[in-house]
Amino acid sequence: MLETTLILSLCAGVLADEPLPEPERHTFNCTADGSLWPYLEQAAPGDAAAVLVYLHGHYGDEYQGMTVGTYDDAFGRLRDECARRNWVYVCPWYGGNTWMGPIAEQGVADLIGVLRERYPGRPVYLCGGSMGGSSTLVFATRRPDLIDGAIAVCPAGDVEAYYRYVSESQDPTLQNIAAAIRIHYTADGHILADELAARSALRNAERLTMPLYLIHGAQDTVIPVDGVRGLAARLKDLGRPVLYHELPDGAHDTPVLRINWAEALDFIAEGQ
Repeated sequence: MLETTLILSLCAGVLADEPLPEPERHTFNCTADGSLWPYLEQAAPGDAAAVLVYLHGHYGDEYQGMTVGTYDDAFGRLRDECARRNWVYVCPWYGGNTWMGPIAEQGVADLIGVLRERYPGRPVYLCGGSMGGSSTLVFATRRPDLIDGAIAVCPAGDVEAYYRYVSESQDPTLQNIAAAIRIHYTADGHILADELAARSALRNAERLTMPLYLIHGAQDTVIPVDGVRGLAARLKDLGRPVLYHELPDGAHDTPVLRINWAEALDFIAEGQ
């Protein structure tokens, strides 16, 4: 999901029966670069039962997942579902168009540390769409001990193969994605080929032990379905808790429009 327009309308609840909790803005320290990174937090109306962290897409920021009305109100529906369950809902900025490179990985780990300290004993789940879904899979692969479940919407199931795909494309957006991956994966002297291999969920599927909900469109040309299709099959072979929906007529944004958030949140919470 590519977000090219920053929408600051956070008037929560305009499409719901009850007003949503107003999100609060916070910052945390990213220990990888020593800078303060922002995030928005929608508090649970009652005693917090869990924490859900949403990772934005390419060109997006911390406002994307809090903005009601876009993508058939996908995020308004997600916010409402979190509030109904007394889940804390958190939307961070994680370094720009990082595709979960090494610095972003440490930053998200730092944020989860902050959230676990604030909400001790509560499960922490991760989700996102497009770059955010891809980054969710990368983080889950790299730091499986830090999250209790994950939702990946239209993600690159194999960022290693996906980088080859975007690198060979003449499409300006895909060229931009290739450049972003190359820049962020080689930060601080990291070797691109090593990082691509280490961050591929398909290559490292055995590390994905948490409940994982996947949804993808079969007609997606921004992030082709092959990677996530292969990942879902591999996880099923490993006997891991995975639920995969493939939309036969779905383009890139279709899964965002059609996802059943109640089903997704139920699955990562229950693992079945």
